[in-house]
Amino acid sequence: MPNGHDPLQELRDVHMPDPISWWPPAFGWWMIIVVLVIVVSLLLWAKAYWERTRPRRVALAQLELVKQQYVTYSDDQHAITQLSSLLRQYAIAVFPRSHVAGLSGQAWLKFLDTTGGTNQFSEGPGQSLRSGPYQMPGLEPAADLLPLVERWIRQVQVPARKPAA
Repeated sequence: MPNGHDPLQELRDVHMPDPISWWPPAFGWWMIIVVLVIVVSLLLWAKAYWERTRPRRVALAQLELVKQQYVTYSDDQHAITQLSSLLRQYAIAVFPRSHVAGLSGQAWLKFLDTTGGTNQFSEGPGQSLRSGPYQMPGLEPAADLLPLVERWIRQVQVPARKPAA
């Protein structure tokens, strides 16, 4: 080397690339996040629906017990009393207490007709709810009332949230 220049002095150390950044995540991570959000949303919706329809499920289960007792004992007065109580409990569970608790007689039957989309409570077999529990046994047949009560429980629209009183 005539001029005393060493080419090895010009070499540099090996440079490592910059570390991989965690942001933005890869496409697969985005897919996992989207799937998790959808699954959690569906679970929350299902839980809210399950809780919102709980009164209906409980009322239908109690109605089945009343039906079984009616078939076994054929006690019309007891069945009508149980159905009246069941309707009132379900209505209070679904609607604001202030709108339901004070209703009695024809106003109660009109409420059941209005919310159930029928006229069978005030003009049909539902009239036995007004006087049936207080009459002598055997005067009001409960057999016609059972399907009407079941239809009302199934048809009443349960609000997403119970309105404030």
